[in-house]
Amino acid sequence: MAAKIAPSKSKSLFFPADVPSPSRPRPKGLTHVLDRLHALHDEELAALAPFFDFAKIGWGLPLLLPREKVRERIQRYHEFGIEVSTGGTLLEYAVLHDRIGQMIDEARELGFDLIEVSNGAVELSPVQIQRLVEQVKRRSLDYFIEVGKKDPQHQLSLKETIAQIAFARSLEPRRVILEGRELGRSVGIYDSDGAVKWDWVRSILAEHPIDELLFEAPTEAHQRALLRELGADVNLGNLDLSLVSSLATERLGIRGETVGAIRHSRDVRGPPAAKFLYFLLETYRGLDQTQLANMSRLPRRTVQSAIDSLRRQGLVQESISLHDSRRREYRLA
Repeated sequence: MAAKIAPSKSKSLFFPADVPSPSRPRPKGLTHVLDRLHALHDEELAALAPFFDFAKIGWGLPLLLPREKVRERIQRYHEFGIEVSTGGTLLEYAVLHDRIGQMIDEARELGFDLIEVSNGAVELSPVQIQRLVEQVKRRSLDYFIEVGKKDPQHQLSLKETIAQIAFARSLEPRRVILEGRELGRSVGIYDSDGAVKWDWVRSILAEHPIDELLFEAPTEAHQRALLRELGADVNLGNLDLSLVSSLATERLGIRGETVGAIRHSRDVRGPPAAKFLYFLLETYRGLDQTQLANMSRLPRRTVQSAIDSLRRQGLVQESISLHDSRRREYRLA
């Protein structure tokens, strides 16, 4: 059936006179770029800057440039309101060479805004991670904490991943990053074919607020899959700079694959379970409590409490199933 053409109700310009300036720091819908030391052009940065928030000079790449070139690169990003982070590998390298304090001091002096704390390649205990965070905080720098392993042969289990996210959140980082590497295969939430392991994602979101997480999504396929399922405001990272504009169009639903398919989330208050059930009802609609419990893997009592919270907020309504009058289904209000 052909789409109906709606009459124009506004005399505002179809093509905007200017792009709205983002209000930073954005609370959600964050975009995080992996800087691979490609050329930075002011015209390109000016066009893309409204649509991304962080640039990570990844791995140990800052050690490939003279320190003044690193400083200049960071300043370029700052001119456009972009915060700059080290990669987790750089701190792990400093740990191995017993130069932690020196690395953090020099990163601060060069202008880095955030330090990424990870144990993707070097095995660090929770106590060691906490001490690293304390050293970063003492130097008045902010930080990300990344959860996940880089070696496909030595991955965390789902249970370990959820537990490490909980520990990372207890240290109050800017965001907890979920490892995805540069290819998004056989790592974290991605299987060997690069597909999203949705049972993992749903289990993680049943325990942890989505706004506190940042999913590494290095390819357009990863970005599109997460946006379609989790909504326009999901935090995504590890993008190449060349993908920022395509992601921006997908967030806005103005790309062929995402027209009319991207949800813009409403303000859902309450525990993570309530927000996760809201996400399930956005995605599947018309679910009863048994279905919600099975899909979320939450106890029935937790499901009931979360549904009650959503109903009090006016976000969910209860109705009798059209297929079975004994069942009560829940849909978004």
